[in-house]
Amino acid sequence: MDAQSYSVQHRAAKTVAEDGGTMLVLTRNDVEEAVEIGDVIAVVEEAQRMLGRGQAVSSTIYSLFTGTDPAILPEIHGNFQYFSAYVGGDMNAEGIASSASCVQNPTKFGLPYAVGLQLINDITTGVPLAVMERSRLTELVTPAFSAVGAKYLANDGPQAIGIIGCGNQGKTHLQAFAELFEIEAVTAFDMRAEVLDRYVAEMAADTGLPIAPAESAEQAVRAADIAAIAINPCEPIVKYDWIKPGAVIIALSGFGCELDRDDVYPRIDAVVIDSAENLELLQSRTDIKHVVQLAEIVAEDESCRQDESEKIVFVHSGMAVNHVAAGHLGSRQAVEKGIGTEVEML
Repeated sequence: MDAQSYSVQHRAAKTVAEDGGTMLVLTRNDVEEAVEIGDVIAVVEEAQRMLGRGQAVSSTIYSLFTGTDPAILPEIHGNFQYFSAYVGGDMNAEGIASSASCVQNPTKFGLPYAVGLQLINDITTGVPLAVMERSRLTELVTPAFSAVGAKYLANDGPQAIGIIGCGNQGKTHLQAFAELFEIEAVTAFDMRAEVLDRYVAEMAADTGLPIAPAESAEQAVRAADIAAIAINPCEPIVKYDWIKPGAVIIALSGFGCELDRDDVYPRIDAVVIDSAENLELLQSRTDIKHVVQLAEIVAEDESCRQDESEKIVFVHSGMAVNHVAAGHLGSRQAVEKGIGTEVEML
């Protein structure tokens, strides 16, 4: 679904709560059934376009425990964050999200790393229209944002993809890249040998692409035209010399802690960032030749790339406008498909 088809479809779509006071509740499975990665890429691109044109508002991310004395918290606890946004244009959508990143969830509790809720509200009345579990939404929105960035930053032609970190984000990133690019090769790396082996087998079967396991992160980065780094805990592993001319490296931490910043930032040709706040923070703390916000690039419909040999880093994390756009899409398509549970709220 491209931006134009999104616009036409959703102007005519049935509202989520057209009779007022009814809220749609979507589980993780409902979200998975309602939306696909290609559709999410389209709405995330549109949300970034609206943001770049001044037709969207995205709050900063509030972290609950910033500055809190760890002694008052339980030994195992989540990192709780909250953010909201409004996306104008044909979406005309407002929402707020709560998110908890819990490092030990996958291994200790068998739960997704990131959990929480996405709420979509009526912009006129403030009535909640839909609420959905966020773990599947995050698995789709994050790689969709990466794919939009790669679309505007990568060179034309077939792409060699590098995946560092073979969990859920590693899977959905490859699926997202496959939506937009002709992929000639994939190289994947994970510190956990069993996770890497399973990824290679499952994703080769899922995508039909040739996937080679790498012996190190360096090998995967060196082979890539586009590399996505989805590791946790985040450590500075990527060196400037690993990045081949013309490559795009996508770091998902929000501030590029996956990169050896003292080595990469002063030498890299361009850094593209997600939010205006992170843009100002990065400019104040690092010596970078060229740094720009992706929304500005999308709004202008052109790349910041000056030539085919430039090395570019795209640093991003969760952005409220992207999640609201995807949550709005999910609620609309769930209504159209008869998915979810309606609850009388008022």
